[in-house]
Amino acid sequence: MSTTLLQELQGELRRLYIAGSDLAADDFRLNRIQPKLAQLGERAPVFQKLAEGVAALTEPSEAEARAARLQDVSLLLNSVLSTQGATAAGSDLSNGNAEDSGLTGLTTVHSYRQLAEVQNALSTSGGGRYEIVLEAHRNGLFRDLRLFPFAMKALSDPYSELADYAVRQILPSYGPVIVPYLLADMNIQGGREEERRLEVVRALGVDSDDQKSLNLLVRAAEEGSDKVRAAAIACLGLHPDFEDKLIEWSLDKKKPVREGALAALAVRNSETARDRLYEAFVGKDALPAAQAIEASPKEEMLERLIPLYEERLSQEILGDNDQKSKDKLWKTLEPFTVAFRQARHPELERLFLDLISNESKYPAVGRLDFSENLRVMSQAAKYLENTNTEEALIALQGLEEREVAYLPYAFHVTKRLRTPAELYERYAGSGIALLRAAVTKKAQARQSKLIETLRDEVYAYEGYVRNRLPSDKIIAEWDPRWLSWLIDRDDLQLVSALAAPTNPNNPKLLKYLERQIDKSSNNYYGYYIFLALDEGGFDEETKYELLMRWMENKDWKKIYSIYHDEAQRLLQLPDRFASEAADRLEPLITETRFESIKEEALEIIHALRRRGAEAESNT
Repeated sequence: MSTTLLQELQGELRRLYIAGSDLAADDFRLNRIQPKLAQLGERAPVFQKLAEGVAALTEPSEAEARAARLQDVSLLLNSVLSTQGATAAGSDLSNGNAEDSGLTGLTTVHSYRQLAEVQNALSTSGGGRYEIVLEAHRNGLFRDLRLFPFAMKALSDPYSELADYAVRQILPSYGPVIVPYLLADMNIQGGREEERRLEVVRALGVDSDDQKSLNLLVRAAEEGSDKVRAAAIACLGLHPDFEDKLIEWSLDKKKPVREGALAALAVRNSETARDRLYEAFVGKDALPAAQAIEASPKEEMLERLIPLYEERLSQEILGDNDQKSKDKLWKTLEPFTVAFRQARHPELERLFLDLISNESKYPAVGRLDFSENLRVMSQAAKYLENTNTEEALIALQGLEEREVAYLPYAFHVTKRLRTPAELYERYAGSGIALLRAAVTKKAQARQSKLIETLRDEVYAYEGYVRNRLPSDKIIAEWDPRWLSWLIDRDDLQLVSALAAPTNPNNPKLLKYLERQIDKSSNNYYGYYIFLALDEGGFDEETKYELLMRWMENKDWKKIYSIYHDEAQRLLQLPDRFASEAADRLEPLITETRFESIKEEALEIIHALRRRGAEAESNT
């Protein structure tokens, strides 16, 4: 259909923005457009939504409600027009039939107020936009048709992390149906935005029956800028008709073009493709070929590379062991470490197990610099860590004994294959662990690495926030003796992570927390102190007394704010403590130099007094 009707509606809405939304009531122009939209709505739900919005706009209503409806209809209309504009240039979807576009799975159920913040975040610059978009995606707002054009617009966002998030998360969530939209108006001479478009296309794939999209990809592959060519070529790996072209492009004089072709050949995985990929791997394009294999690690390709890696690791290196020789050796080994990053294969497991158990059999590793040696051995250790076998555990424990840097790998497997008590005994308890308690540099390094490993185990990241594990997991998976061990080492963060209501070391924990309160009133420490009190199962009276002790130990002459956590804890005190808490707080604020702090504290004090009085009147 023609977009004339939609453009006419846009003009009328623009008129109402200028003249005022009150004039929309019984507007004859809108009443003339509404039935036409309703007729189109029989075939496409989005037009039905527009018809309903126009009808609601012309009905009698409060001024504020009508203004909000005008915003809703305008946003939906602009989204539809933006979508059509993206496909008008030679696209089969340019007829505007939303049903045929495949986007009918999207809704228009959210209010303008819900969408406006996201729309603004993707139309402006400045801080805080990334978090707004992340939250909107998590909450499903991008399933609203009106945000689809803004999701497309995010590809060109000046904040690269936001644009990359659109590539990784938002746009792929729409599915392959958006591929024609991504390709229709692509500027093949463009730069990073077009690369991002093609990254999404590659992730979603192009339907073999979608000849128009394939033709656009081939045109971009042949005539585009170097980066666009490479990205477009990488999208063609699943289509056998282009294999000869991919071989040809893999020999192109321009490196980006060769890289794109190798990436596509790794996906192809035909015998011809593997031969060319192997040729590149052992030639001048070793790293690009390795990166292609990493992204698509096929079994047949791995079976060709694993014996070659073993051979190179086993070779005796003669001559000087100078830096130039080390660099040359690393150049021959690094591509394997790249190619095997995502690989899983029984022969690779066998090689890595032997490498860790019998490192002397592989002299090339010993000739590397420390950092490069660490990369090779860490990759092997990481692989074995994920196998969860007894053989892997024995090998990793031996490696840990030789070099403390590998302790986390052995620790993780020990934790999965042994009981909590056995884990504690090995790393902190009796026997060999006690011998390590001697104050030596190696023992200190081992203890530091162990504490670092524990921190990663008991705290989990959720977005940008690191939270401790739930108490039931702490009780089930961790020996209670860890708590005492960590108290002795004065690691407050880990102590709070392992506090649990059933821990027999809680009396020791309480004394430790009291010492922490007397030592510092910094909010960083306060968070972990009161977390430990909450998770340790202490009674309300104990927690109340320690909170007041914390507040009384503050230097009120110097503080410039009452922390939010402190204010919340005071306001959430049980009613029976409210009056006494107010009496203890009031003398403290006479020492403060800042009126704002005094005002905030007085608000808390008055709130506590009211609650205390209400509690007394109810008894």
